[in-house]
Amino acid sequence: MTITMATIRKAFPAVVAGVALVATGCTNATTRQDVSDAREGVRKEQEDVAKARDEAADDVAEARRDAQEHIVGKPVTSDDEAEARQEVAEAQHDAAQNIADEKEDVQAAATELRTEEQRLQATQARDAYVKEVEGQLTAIEKNIDQLEEQASATEGANKDALNLRIEALQAQHDRAQEALDTLKNADLATWQNHQLHVRTALEAFRNVR
Repeated sequence: MTITMATIRKAFPAVVAGVALVATGCTNATTRQDVSDAREGVRKEQEDVAKARDEAADDVAEARRDAQEHIVGKPVTSDDEAEARQEVAEAQHDAAQNIADEKEDVQAAATELRTEEQRLQATQARDAYVKEVEGQLTAIEKNIDQLEEQASATEGANKDALNLRIEALQAQHDRAQEALDTLKNADLATWQNHQLHVRTALEAFRNVR
C-alpha cells in the first residue's frame, strides 16, 4: 500500500481531533442571543426602577398618613412633631436609596450590554477572518493534491522535484494551520494579536510555489 502525502494529511486531523477536540474550534465567542439576553436584562432592570419609584411613592405617602394620625385630634408636643417628621424623612431616605440601588443595577446591565455588543462584533470579525483563511488553506490542499497526481504520473528527477515541492507546501500548510488554530483558541479580546503569525505563514507559500 502506497502512503501519499494526501493520505497523511487526511489522517492527521482525525488524530489531532482525538487529542484536542474541544480546542480546535472558536469556542470563545459571543452570539446574537447573548446580546439579546443582555438587552432583556437592561429592560428588566429599568422595570425594577419604575417599580421602585411606585413603591417609594406609596411608602412615603403611608409614612405621611401615619404621621398625620399621630398628631391630628390629639395634644401634640414638639417631640411628637419631631418624631412624625423623622418617620417621614426616613421613609423618603429609604425610598431614595432603593431607587438609587435599582438605577445602579440598570447601569451595570447597560455596561454588560455594551460589552456583549463589542464581543459580538469581535466574534463576527474573527469568524470572518477564520473563514477567509480556511478557504485559502483549502485551496492550498487542492493544489497539493494536484501536485501529488502529477508526481504519481512522473518519473525520475521531475518526480523527485515535485515530491520536494509537495513536502515543502505540506509543511508550510501545517504551520499555517497551527497558527490559525492558535488564533481560534485565543481570547476574543486578543485574537487580532495572532493575525500576524497567520499572515506570515500564508505569505511563506510564495517561497515554495
